[in-house]
Amino acid sequence: MKILSAFGAILIANLTAGCAATPTGPSAASYGAGSDTAYLNASRGRADAQVTEAQVEQYRRQQAIVGDEMALEQQKRDNTLNNTRGILQNLQLIRGILPY
Repeated sequence: MKILSAFGAILIANLTAGCAATPTGPSAASYGAGSDTAYLNASRGRADAQVTEAQVEQYRRQQAIVGDEMALEQQKRDNTLNNTRGILQNLQLIRGILPY
């Protein structure tokens, strides 16, 4: 029983110390809406905040890929819609031919 009591006391002490400690760096709450802009504004001009030409080019390539993927998805939706319209027109044609 003394072992469990001592273990419980140690566990509570560790949990309390862990909760009271302030972690270094940004907290989870600082990642809310708009905080990325505030972080960018605060770090503007710092040497470690600068991006390289390679990073800029990679970002441009990624944006182009995303744009191409979005255009392809829209084209697939348009093709599906056109195919569905064609099927409906064929069904109406068949319905007009068949006697009741």
